[in-house]
Amino acid sequence: MHAFHVLLGLLILLLTSPANADSPYHAITQGQVSYTEHPTDQPPLSGWQETGLPFSGSARQTTGTFWFRFPLEALPADQRGSLYVAHHVFDITVYLNGHRVGSTERLDGLESTGWNHPFYTAIPALFWQETGNQLLVRIRSGEPNAVLSPLFLGAQTVLKNHYQQAVRQKIYISEWSMIACLIMGGLTLFIWLQRRKDRLYLYFSLLCFSWSVVMFYLAVPFAPFDHGLWLRFAFYCVDLSGFFLFMFLYKLMKLHRPRLKATAIIAVLLSGILLFSMPMHLHSLVITLVHGMHLALVVYLLVIGTSMAVRKRSRELLALIPGFLIIAALVLHDIYAFQMAARQPGGLPEGTYMQYGFAVLLILIFIHLVRTFVRALNSSETLNSQLEKRVAEVSASLEQSYAENHALALHNHAQQERQKVYRDLHDDVGAKLLSILHSRAEDEKSLLAREALSSLRETVNQSARDVLPMNELLSNTLSETKNRLTHARIPFETTFSGDIPDLPADPQKAYHLSRILRELTSNIIKHANQGTVRLHCAASNHTLHLTLQDQGPGLSVIDNPQGMGLTNIRYRATDIGAIVKWENLPEGGCQCRLEIPIAALQLSL
Repeated sequence: MHAFHVLLGLLILLLTSPANADSPYHAITQGQVSYTEHPTDQPPLSGWQETGLPFSGSARQTTGTFWFRFPLEALPADQRGSLYVAHHVFDITVYLNGHRVGSTERLDGLESTGWNHPFYTAIPALFWQETGNQLLVRIRSGEPNAVLSPLFLGAQTVLKNHYQQAVRQKIYISEWSMIACLIMGGLTLFIWLQRRKDRLYLYFSLLCFSWSVVMFYLAVPFAPFDHGLWLRFAFYCVDLSGFFLFMFLYKLMKLHRPRLKATAIIAVLLSGILLFSMPMHLHSLVITLVHGMHLALVVYLLVIGTSMAVRKRSRELLALIPGFLIIAALVLHDIYAFQMAARQPGGLPEGTYMQYGFAVLLILIFIHLVRTFVRALNSSETLNSQLEKRVAEVSASLEQSYAENHALALHNHAQQERQKVYRDLHDDVGAKLLSILHSRAEDEKSLLAREALSSLRETVNQSARDVLPMNELLSNTLSETKNRLTHARIPFETTFSGDIPDLPADPQKAYHLSRILRELTSNIIKHANQGTVRLHCAASNHTLHLTLQDQGPGLSVIDNPQGMGLTNIRYRATDIGAIVKWENLPEGGCQCRLEIPIAALQLSL
């Protein structure tokens, strides 16, 4: 640790010293100081005390003005060209032999802050005297206290060059860090607004915004409002940055440790309470406690993250670990610098570097997020491409399957039409031919032949059927049945119960009903051909009941009678929503019962 601070001390000397040993400059570290309780433009006549530089005023001296007096006797001419001050808090005004040389006072009334802003002014040669030169410096006091670092007098070429170098190292870096944080925060906030479930981008955005406030504090030479409140707010933004960094790492590692998360929340709330309620002269203690607490939480997560990165062999996480370790080292150094400065009268915490390293860390995290986002986009595009290819393959397969199914449907439809024609020919023409075979009279055969020809035409052109009432349809069907049985010399009896409705019957279903009775009649003529045939018609409970009995030998298989004719009957019954059953009678013969819902048989308008 000692070697580490020696190296940092050398770096600080390089950054803060105005020139090397060969450069013509004069360092002023001793003088006199006087404090007035109220702001004044004239130096006091009394109350002067010896003091050294750097100087830090008391926390109780925050409303008046500090005057510093430095006698300049033997000063070479090449060291009289300019004045350089590394740090000053707050407004600084410089006088040489009663002449105003330079000042940071603003015309708009805003308080100038010189903690991160060096002060440089050229000194006109005519302001110098041969002897008895006196340099006066006025510092307006405020919260937390007034500060003045050593003064350097020297050649303009030397001090101006160092001033510009200090501005580049401090101001420009702070400005660009602030701009980078605002850009990164805005971009990640936009991404989060599109994907609000992923809070990783939200935490990083808030981290960038809170740190941009810190960079703004370091970049601008004035306080936009009361400096005490402005300083507290800047310190709190440092704590907010630590908190959001913790939450970012917590989310990145996908941890679930409620107590650890609650500790971080309590720490950031406690930070706000302490910073805005405790006196400013205790701010070093507050900074140490709160910053140290957030640092401990982040280091704890870094240990966990390092373990996870090594275990999972994640190169990206391992690449971020050194950046976090460097930040942790810089924070420890800055805390140490504040503590060392607090132990010395007028001590200034020279060389605080966390703000610069932290900005670099944010850029590294942003690069990681961008790479992660780009990988997600590439993966999404790959998946979309694969999905589109798969959809194209499935679409082509579906089109082919549709074409095949369409061709199969056409084939099946053609087959169904053929089967329908076969059934109609079997039930109509076959029944007529059977009647011709069983008829003995020539005139009857001629008549039956003409009826067979008519049935054939009707089968071919089924769309020409007329719409008939149900009672008329049943009457025509029974009349045909009676004629066929009479020609076959089989007695036929018909009975009725209930009124058959005169509602219009659907032609297609009426056609199937007539063909069912025609096929049943053909089976009686072909297989029974003895005894009396009885047909009972009944209409009840919105159902038409037809029961046909013969006195033949009956069916050999009752459960599932076979044969094309009986198969056609079952098909037609199903098509019109009817129920058909066969059973052998105890006294001999077969009985067929047909139940047809009237609503199913009725024509739909």
